Amino acid sequence: MGSQLIEALNRLAESMLHGEPDSQEIARSCLEQGVPVGEILLKGVVEAWLRFAAWYDRDPGAALRGWMESYTATNRVLRILDSAIEPPKDPPFAAAVVAVRGEGHVLMRDVISLLLKSLGVKVYSWRKGVLPEDLAEAISDPALKWLVLSCTEGGLNDQVAALIRWVKERRPDVKAIAGGPQAMAVGADLVENDIHGMLKALGLQK
Repeated sequence: MGSQLIEALNRLAESMLHGEPDSQEIARSCLEQGVPVGEILLKGVVEAWLRFAAWYDRDPGAALRGWMESYTATNRVLRILDSAIEPPKDPPFAAAVVAVRGEGHVLMRDVISLLLKSLGVKVYSWRKGVLPEDLAEAISDPALKWLVLSCTEGGLNDQVAALIRWVKERRPDVKAIAGGPQAMAVGADLVENDIHGMLKALGLQK
């Protein structure tokens, strides 16, 4: 990747971090220059939120005051990237990417959903939190191999654990991989909080 594109992705990360309106145009420009959606997600979107986490560590009050603008800018960029992804022609497997009903921190769920789509995976995802019955179509798909869960709120651990059990009772071959502060507490097969580690676990990155 050339230095100009690296700089563009850096500007995208900074723009989303500060909630600036030009983030959408930067994302479109990256797409027009042939940058893959997955690269934009990893080096633009995920990078923005790594910087946000560092900002929060330095100055929690200021970071929280800026959170809504960062979140809004990120969602606008995600919509642009989603529209650029073609449906997979020969997906290696299917994955359900979920957060349970009541989970408030769903941004990484949406990022991971788009990232897997961009890598050719057939993805079942929902804009709202799910109940077990919402996964009926996904678990009926023989291609489903992974249940990917976002787990950030301790008060929902029982619901997440129950969802995993519900899926495994019906599809014992499906593996659950969880990330987030509560991921160790929900009975997932694998816990991975690093997005590159998750991709490796799913066999999508060496």
